[in-house]
Amino acid sequence: MKNFFSKYSYSVVKMFVNQFAISIFGAGLWAAMAGLGNKALLVGISIFAILFYLFLIYNMTWEIGAKDKISVDVGKKVYRPLTGLWMSLLANVPNFLLAILYTVCRVFSPKLDSIGAIPRVGLLLFEGMYYGLVTEIYKIVEVTEAHPEGRMYIHEFCQTYFIVIIPAIITASVAYYLGHKNFKFIAGLFNKKPDAANKK
Repeated sequence: MKNFFSKYSYSVVKMFVNQFAISIFGAGLWAAMAGLGNKALLVGISIFAILFYLFLIYNMTWEIGAKDKISVDVGKKVYRPLTGLWMSLLANVPNFLLAILYTVCRVFSPKLDSIGAIPRVGLLLFEGMYYGLVTEIYKIVEVTEAHPEGRMYIHEFCQTYFIVIIPAIITASVAYYLGHKNFKFIAGLFNKKPDAANKK
């Protein structure tokens, strides 16, 4: 594990920094458009920010996998297919802590429910690209004092704080594997061989 940290600590930190930057970007877009009251637009902005975030993760982790392949081929490294997974898990430690804190506030100690605002702020800071989704999607519930409109938005569910972590983990895992295999989804669009008629 110590060897893993020494080799990939910079990449893990960079992955987290990218997440924070896109989170602020996504949250900023949401805040700018929230006053318009167009839910479809807010959800669309959120989806765009999420896809952009996952693209950055994919591109970064793919390159790491491709570079590692060179070292593996010459015998300097041992191929570890779960490298992308472990990198993403480490980069998402703050998100896991927020999810656990919110779960404790909502489930294990209802009296601490007001503290649940803290992880919600954390969600805005670290997972802001998802904010348009979690604040606009809801389920119909019984009208109560806590839910006077009869709606329970998904940011109120403990599971949401864990679920939003999954796309990044899956993306990093797949990207590292494909990078190590040197497989590009759109390589064929840019690496076409010249026609025989054009060869001289």
